Amino acid sequence: MAKAADREKLRNDIILSTIEVFNDRGVTFTMSDVATNIHISKKTIYKEFDTKEELLDMVVDYIFDNIKAKEEEIMKDESLGTVEKIQMILGAMPENYRNIDFQNVYPFLEKFPDIYKKVQYRLATGWENTIALIAKGKDEGVVRKDANIRFIKLMLEASIEKVLSDDTLATSGINYVDALNQIVDILVHGMLVV
Repeated sequence: MAKAADREKLRNDIILSTIEVFNDRGVTFTMSDVATNIHISKKTIYKEFDTKEELLDMVVDYIFDNIKAKEEEIMKDESLGTVEKIQMILGAMPENYRNIDFQNVYPFLEKFPDIYKKVQYRLATGWENTIALIAKGKDEGVVRKDANIRFIKLMLEASIEKVLSDDTLATSGINYVDALNQIVDILVHGMLVV
């Protein structure tokens, strides 16, 4: 039992180290960089992950799973109203990921197309909480009755994908979290009853 827990902790440490190193170096980071960052051997990493691509695949799942956990936390918060929950869920980002340089996702298009497809898939799925909140907001009369949930979802997905798919962040001088907050603010205020 302890061995399984130790292995899980090691895998988690490697994933967290990868996020740190990715933030510093982008997709050009090496497995040696990850190993050095957490003071283990590169061989130890390769016992857990066969390739850099496999490791990045796990990193994507780890980040999105933590975003979903943050969404669940928001959903359970009784102190928040429906509109606040909508805004917070659309911009859900765990505190420890706010410093990730998401403009580094752009090179995935060329270097890791399967990983980028996974990011696109994860952005396109898991909208149940958001859809439920928008429907609730309509019932409460705080969200416009004509606000089309599918269209709202499409606008947010397309905006995020655009921000991640080219050098928009770098050329605009804005980080991903601030860009996401602006996108969410515009979307939420556009669907509210005035």
